[in-house]
Amino acid sequence: MKNVLTYTLIALSFFLFSFTKGGYETAMENAITEMNQAKDLDDLKSVANKFERIGAAESKKWLPSYYQAYCFIMMTTRESDVTKWDGFLDRADALLDQSQKIKKADMVEILALKGFSSMMRISVDPATRGQEYSMKSAAFLQQANQLDSQNPRVNLMMAQMILGTARFFGKGTEEACQKFEEAKFKFEQEEKEGRGIQPAWGKPQVEAMLERNCGQAVEDK
Repeated sequence: MKNVLTYTLIALSFFLFSFTKGGYETAMENAITEMNQAKDLDDLKSVANKFERIGAAESKKWLPSYYQAYCFIMMTTRESDVTKWDGFLDRADALLDQSQKIKKADMVEILALKGFSSMMRISVDPATRGQEYSMKSAAFLQQANQLDSQNPRVNLMMAQMILGTARFFGKGTEEACQKFEEAKFKFEQEEKEGRGIQPAWGKPQVEAMLERNCGQAVEDK
């Protein structure tokens, strides 16, 4: 019994120490790298669990629950059974609500991700959900845009919405492509500034959308 208690205390001390004196940033950097390299659903679940553990040790930080929410949203892109999507998105929305209650949380980034989550719910059943969730997504993105119209993730999500609306009504993609171009430029500017552990996702997505929908091949750098 004594040995078990000693081992537990040592393990706990090691865990807590790993998030001090720069340990938090290092843990976040490693988890973000794994998130960006995730290839399947299991990879995303694994890294979501890592963000959860970091958040448990750093309860006053908003980024762990934010990134965990992002992982759950991205799980929908790796899961072919759309009936499971709401479960992922429910978790994501709860985590985003948790993030925004934390002091110094970046509401622009949180609102952009809430818009993303609402957008993904449409695909579960477009015929019955299209109007409700497109309006919810638009409301989140408009709020985010009012706070910071230069944020590339906000621009990416708004371009996605414009594209979806154009396709639904059988219109051209010119407006959406222009918005994707604006987002790409803003991502490039953001890269020059550096983001550290702050949200920086989206550039590969905008490049893929330009190539797929706007006839624009993006050269590998």
